[in-house]
Amino acid sequence: MARRDTTSEATWGGDLPEVTPPSVDEDGVPSKCLSLTIRSDWGHFRRIDRTVTKQTYRLPPRTTIAGMLAAIAGVNRDGYYDIFAPDVSAMAITPVGEIRTVTMPTLGLGTHPGETMADMGGTGQKTVKVKYPDSTDNRQIHSYELLVNPAFRLDVAVEDEQFYSVLKHRLETGTSFYPPSMGLSEYLAWIEDPREIEQIERVDSTESVTVDSVIPDGADEIVPQDGVSFDVERTPAFMEADERGRKTTGYADYAFSDRKKLKLRPNETTPVEVDGRTVVFH
Repeated sequence: MARRDTTSEATWGGDLPEVTPPSVDEDGVPSKCLSLTIRSDWGHFRRIDRTVTKQTYRLPPRTTIAGMLAAIAGVNRDGYYDIFAPDVSAMAITPVGEIRTVTMPTLGLGTHPGETMADMGGTGQKTVKVKYPDSTDNRQIHSYELLVNPAFRLDVAVEDEQFYSVLKHRLETGTSFYPPSMGLSEYLAWIEDPREIEQIERVDSTESVTVDSVIPDGADEIVPQDGVSFDVERTPAFMEADERGRKTTGYADYAFSDRKKLKLRPNETTPVEVDGRTVVFH
């Protein structure tokens, strides 16, 4: 695949190390991947199908994870959509621990330019002029549904050599161009146990397979088990940029269970073993 100019030398700060990026086959299984755990004290991934209460997805959408990793590597806002396109990337998401939410009311001032704002600055050409909320204005109350101590194990592969090289180095050295966050920028996240997994083995799916990760688009493939219930969330999965900005081009229906493992029917999907875990890439 052609090398994209996703990260400049100024962003990287030096020559890129030589790496062999993974390849993604027709079943969406990569030849190798980067694996990491991302954690935070709080998280909020705003649901796009809610308008009043600011509810959260309980799993980070694929598009959000792509943005997190692009922030670590130092790619600009609209510069990574092609890198995470469905035919050249793969991703598996595994919840770590309990998925718990709490609803919290908050008071805040609007920051939209059309709302009441105060000006600060000069008229000189070199003087920065900014706008800030009018502190005497009335606050508005909003209820936020927040994730408590969210943590997810991510297995990620992209065929873009430059991006893969930069991301691998930043994970290994514990550096990040932009600080990663768990949804909202206020909820800063940290990375644990990053590693490159060079051996990914397909699991025999002629029999039922117990899976650790969430199962994309797999609600109909799950084997019922006593005492094991599961939920399905429809989340954005792929995006692209156009002259009007960015737009969602694909969705994923993630099936998952809180602290339980789900079982897949035979021959329905392509589970693989990654570092002792059975996951499904998407």
